[in-house]
Amino acid sequence: MENPKFTPDRILYEDSDLIVVNKVAGELVVSDRWKLEKRILLHAVGEYLREQGHQLDASGRDLYAVHRLDRDTSGAVVFAKHRESHRTLSRAFEERGVEKLYWLLTCGCPPWRQRQVDLPLSRREGKRGKGRGYVDLKHGKPAQTEFNVLRCFGDIAWLEAKPLTGRLHQIRLHAQAEGFPLLNDPHYAQADWRSQYHALALQDFKRIPLHARRLSFAHPSTQATVEIVAPLVDDIGPFMRGLAKRSRESVEF
Repeated sequence: MENPKFTPDRILYEDSDLIVVNKVAGELVVSDRWKLEKRILLHAVGEYLREQGHQLDASGRDLYAVHRLDRDTSGAVVFAKHRESHRTLSRAFEERGVEKLYWLLTCGCPPWRQRQVDLPLSRREGKRGKGRGYVDLKHGKPAQTEFNVLRCFGDIAWLEAKPLTGRLHQIRLHAQAEGFPLLNDPHYAQADWRSQYHALALQDFKRIPLHARRLSFAHPSTQATVEIVAPLVDDIGPFMRGLAKRSRESVEF
């Protein structure tokens, strides 16, 4: 699939140093190593900016990916417009200077309202570079995630997750470790799990419901706090409203 035309309504924040956009499920943030994928967010945003007159920086580039989200994950993604901004923002992500909050939907509803999971994680490489993570109590790297249950829709829960570290598939692994994996997760959910209340709706909703809802970080030039909220603009919003309606719940996103 060719890159869809990037439209300015997806911009969550922009100035001369950076641009934050709302990624939709199905996009890759950057090209994979085989460069066969055509739906690349970095390229689409870069093309849009060049059309607006954005110029190359001293290194000969016009846009830098600061971090990544998995293909299925939607939500806020930060790009730097020049090398200095990229260096500062990348350091903030690496050194836990960015507060991140995700929304997710899980198989089953936890009996707790809040929980911090502190389980070390490792990764193993899979075919075509598709790595997978696993809990590794002996050799894993430290990983912490704070979970908060926002609402239960029958046997599907709406949670927010605040990852305090940034390991591969950390939120998905920690949710699974607590016994409540994300819906439709091909690696970490039980293949035979079935919802008793929302089975028909799940037939049409195929992706992992994980959304990068909020980012907060220091601006690379001014050091002022930048707070970003990414609205639900693709399939996950209508799906969640359907869950609420069938459960006779009232929700606002």
